[in-house]
Amino acid sequence: MPEQAWRWSHRIFFGDDRGARLDWGTELWNWDISRFESAAAIESAFRRIGRPFDDDDLLYYATRTLLTDVVDAAGGVERAYDRLRQAMERAQARSEEWASQSGRPFPENAGMSDGSVEDAWYSTEELIIWTRVLLDRLRRMSVKHGFPDQGLIPAMAEGPRREAVIQARSKLLSSTAGEVRYLAGLDLHMQPYRAGSKGGRIRSGCVVLEFPDPVSSLIDHQLQLTFNAHRDGAVFADEVMAAVTRFMEELITAFEEHVPERFKRVVFTA
Repeated sequence: MPEQAWRWSHRIFFGDDRGARLDWGTELWNWDISRFESAAAIESAFRRIGRPFDDDDLLYYATRTLLTDVVDAAGGVERAYDRLRQAMERAQARSEEWASQSGRPFPENAGMSDGSVEDAWYSTEELIIWTRVLLDRLRRMSVKHGFPDQGLIPAMAEGPRREAVIQARSKLLSSTAGEVRYLAGLDLHMQPYRAGSKGGRIRSGCVVLEFPDPVSSLIDHQLQLTFNAHRDGAVFADEVMAAVTRFMEELITAFEEHVPERFKRVVFTA
């Protein structure tokens, strides 16, 4: 499991000051079966195996993994980011090796084609898609008619815990990570961000991934994208990873600071 995701999971499941995992307790959730689009599928699964159930059973299974599902998505972002940084290190080493062999530095803005650069691009796209998954698991429109928004936040009960998570999500969307809502849509449903091979450029002796200018609306074709700001995809990934990390810390802290009273333990200090 990715290192940070493991720590977040550990904080959910274990704590000296409480007797239950952070997402445990009916008071944490909007306990209304009619709002969960997954309820019908859970009911069908119970009927298939002949298990008796009531609304509380359906609600328990509809909410039991919502928090850990977000951690899972953040782990996907983290793993993709780690692969990207490793690929960029290989690409930089390869470019320096080639420059040494030729006896002269690469011309400024020279193109670079190598498997390490392709790995970096695919990892960047993977990071963008996992960040989109994280955002969707926090809040998304229902795919079924007549249901409200789905995800962790709509499922949470009103109160300071939910408000803290909403504020954390708002900061996440206002960061560089907010762009993935649009970039991931193009990548998932149509095409990569630019035509041609997944190459890099050499700028001031460093390998960079030519990345589109900031986007703030839906993208229907790669020709809508511009490249005037000379952004580097690896730097974009740095910013997204930092934003996701900040959000996850705030998310877990919001749950830690609002543990239901019945689960709190008295901690004795000397």
